[in-house]
Amino acid sequence: GKGGIGKSTTSCNISIALARRGQRVLQIGCDPEHGSTFTLTGFLIPTIIDTLQAKDYHYEDVWPEDVIYQGYGGVDSVEAGGPPAGAGCGGYVVGETVKLLKEL
Repeated sequence: GKGGIGKSTTSCNISIALARRGQRVLQIGCDPEHGSTFTLTGFLIPTIIDTLQAKDYHYEDVWPEDVIYQGYGGVDSVEAGGPPAGAGCGGYVVGETVKLLKEL
């Protein structure tokens, strides 16, 4: 979507509000700039694809602590990443993220 309109800020605020109500929340970032996960954790977390590449795509070698980082308010965060703006569809990284999370 269009940059700078508050998507990351809005999703972070909703995630934090749900966590404060006792819900377990996993925010999955799909931003090449890591907007929402950086906002929640305060640092750039590795993307799912980076983690999988480091493990030669051996899904069985990836542990939750390799990809899930706890952020503000107890919100867990995963960064799918994505292609640079204008470079195409992020469907591949989203698909790989869902596949890995099902394995965990």
